[in-house]
Amino acid sequence: MMKFSVILFSILIISPVKAQLAEQIRTAQYQTQLILKLQNGPLQKRDLYQGNPEKADYIISGVPKTVKQVNPTGVVYRHYVGKNMDTVLKTSQLKTGITPYVIMNPGFSREVYEDLTGMFLTTTQTPPEKVGLPRDSNYNYIDFTLYKGTPVLEIEPEILLIPGIPDVPEWLKKLYNDYKTTGRYDSHYLETFKKIEARGGANPSFMKVNIVRYKLDGKIIEVKK
Repeated sequence: MMKFSVILFSILIISPVKAQLAEQIRTAQYQTQLILKLQNGPLQKRDLYQGNPEKADYIISGVPKTVKQVNPTGVVYRHYVGKNMDTVLKTSQLKTGITPYVIMNPGFSREVYEDLTGMFLTTTQTPPEKVGLPRDSNYNYIDFTLYKGTPVLEIEPEILLIPGIPDVPEWLKKLYNDYKTTGRYDSHYLETFKKIEARGGANPSFMKVNIVRYKLDGKIIEVKK
C-alpha cells in the first residue's frame, strides 16, 4: 500500500510539470503558425524618423520569406542570459522579452521586425556581439536542448527563435488589463491594445528547456543528469 501511495504521489507531482510543458509547446506552435502565415503577405515598412536624412528607425510588419522552420531534434542551442540567470537556472525556462527581432545598422538606422517575437537562440559557436550584445567572452549563457514538439524558426544563420507572445512593460500591461476589465480606454492606446490582443495578450510566453551546461561569471559548469 505504501509503495502504491509513493507512486501516486510522484504522478501528482510530475503531471502538472508535464501539463505546463505541453501548454507551452502548444502556445509556441500556434505562434509559429501565425508567423509563417504572415509570409503570405508583403512586408510593410514605416520610418519613425521620416524626413530625417541622417537617421532612420524602420518598423517592419510582416515576415521575410527567408524565415524558415528548422528541426531542433538533437541540436544544442545557446541563449545569452543577463540579470535573470538565477531564475533561468532554477526554473529551466526561457521567457519572451519585450523586444522583437532587430537589425542594427550602426550610425544610421535600425530595422524592427515587430512580428518576429519570442525567445531568441543562437548556435553554440555564436559570439554575443552577433546578437547585439556587448563583446564579452565571459558573457553568461546556457546551452540546452529542446523538448520534443518545440518549434524553432531560423531568422538568419546563427539567429533562431522559439515563437512566443511578447512581454510588455508593466505600465502598459496595467492599462491593457484595465481596458479588458472595464472596456474603458484612452484612444491614444487603442491600436496598441488591438496589437496586444492579436498577439495573444499581455502575458509573455515561457518555454522549458533541458540545460546541458552553462557559463556563470566566466566559469563553465556541466549539468549532470
